[in-house]
Amino acid sequence: MLSKYRYRWLLNRLRHQPSWLEECNPDLITEYSKATGAKVMYRLNNYPKCPQLNRDLGKLVQHKFLARKRSYLYDLNGFMVSPRATYVYRPTPVAANTITWVDRE
Repeated sequence: MLSKYRYRWLLNRLRHQPSWLEECNPDLITEYSKATGAKVMYRLNNYPKCPQLNRDLGKLVQHKFLARKRSYLYDLNGFMVSPRATYVYRPTPVAANTITWVDRE
């Protein structure tokens, strides 16, 4: 799948998300791999990881379509889990409210 179509899929997925979205969200990784055919690897703690998804999210941050911040992960007892930190994303106002070059055919 071409990068433009992957970017379009990600932007449409994030536009319908009410809050920040974690890059290690298993549902997002599963949906992304089914839609794009990207490879999924599993970490030692059975969490999926998709390098192509991380690259695409990084590229959308570079183009100022997404905002990114660091989030730390804790279990119910207050201890940090693996991975200790991850990024969370949301669309910028420009990407959320206008048609971008990614949306055009």
